[in-house]
This record gives sequence, structure tokens and C-alpha cells, in this order.
Amino acid sequence: MHELDKAIFEVFTGSGGTIAANLKPYLSLAIALYEVFKIVVDFIQWRKREERKRNLKRSLALTFQKKLDRARDNLKKLADDVSYAFGALFLYSVAIPPFEPEEKARDIIKQLENDYIEMTKSMKELMMLVKKHEKMIVSALELNGTQIMLLEGLIEAFEKEKPDIEALADYLPLIVHEMRKTEKERKTFSRELAKGIGKFNSASGLVVINHALGINRRYKRCFKKAARHGFKEFSQKFNECRFG
Repeated sequence: MHELDKAIFEVFTGSGGTIAANLKPYLSLAIALYEVFKIVVDFIQWRKREERKRNLKRSLALTFQKKLDRARDNLKKLADDVSYAFGALFLYSVAIPPFEPEEKARDIIKQLENDYIEMTKSMKELMMLVKKHEKMIVSALELNGTQIMLLEGLIEAFEKEKPDIEALADYLPLIVHEMRKTEKERKTFSRELAKGIGKFNSASGLVVINHALGINRRYKRCFKKAARHGFKEFSQKFNECRFG
């Protein structure tokens, strides 16, 4: 086994595996909010059309737009924080240690906490508005049972000053169900990112390092296959595929 492979395994089986698992709740929350944002966007578009038909001011649509934009911007920041934390976990644990390890870890945690708090504040404001006009949203968009339950679950979760995580946890099966609908967007991102990095690596000559380290198609295929099983089983499945 190559030394780089050993280092990767240590990340996912050691303390790094615990850190990765601790980041999973943020991913679940982000998926749930992503689905609600799509519902709100559809409602804003419907409301604008209705207001134009009736020659009304677009006051409600604009109010929703402002609340949505703020919540979505804060969610983007939180998603970037989680992405950075995952990347930092891999890079700093496997390859290049930060110059000030403890300070760097504290900075990452602080940024994650601050943006999480800001996201919850903006989500509370948005969901208060959604709750006020929930019947109109459900009727206008003809939401299905799953969408209605998810919407009501998030309204309940963000009613108080701090998010009710226990209430949100009850809707995790629905979140997993809705996650399947984002497969196209996730594949598009992965494809474009891989394509762009591949072009840069070829242009800069970095692809030579990949060949030297044995990071080939089999490596990538096994990594992708193992990733389907989650953090706990990742190391075992990857090892079985690559060295079995």
C-alpha cells in the first residue's frame, strides 16, 4: 500500500472519521433547506404572475424575495464552511499540516459557528413569513404530501429562538427522499469540477504526479464506490475494492 493511501485510510478510520461524521448534520440541514428554497422560489414566481394579472403592487413577492435571498446567501456561506472543513480535514491531515494547527482549527470552527448562527436567524425570519402564508403556498403550488410535511417540519423547527433540532430530526427520512431530486445538480458540479481541475493539471504538468502516485482509474472507481456506503464503511469498502 502506498504511503498516501495509508494516510487517507488513517483520516477516515481515526479522529478524522469522527470529525467527518460530526459534519454530517450540517449536510442534512442544508439539503432540507435547499428543498424549501425551491418551494419558496416557485411561490415567488407564482405571486408575481398573480400580482401582474390583478395590477397589484408586488409587495408580498418582494418581501419573500428579500427574506429568501438573505437566507440563501447565509446557507451558501455555511455550505462553503462545511466544504472547507472537509477539504481542510483531508489536506491538513494527509499532506500539509497548517503552520499553526490549533489556531487554524479554531478559526475553522469559529467561522462555521458564526455562519450557522446567521443562517438560523435568517431562516427563522423566512419561515415565519412562510407560516403566515402557508395555506396560500400549498394551494397555489399544489404541493404533495411529502413537500407539505417537510415545509411544516421546518416551520416548527425554526419557530423558537434556537432551531428545534429534535423536531427537525423527525423529518430526516423525508430529507433523504428529497435528496434524490438533487442528483442532476450534484453530478453537474462533480463533472465540471473534475473537468476543470483535469485541464489545469494537464496544462501545468501536475498530472505527472498523479501517475507517479498511482492515482489511476481503478483508484478513482474504488473511491467512488466506497463513498456510497458512508463514513463508517468507507475505509473497509475502499480497501476491499483497491487491494482485494
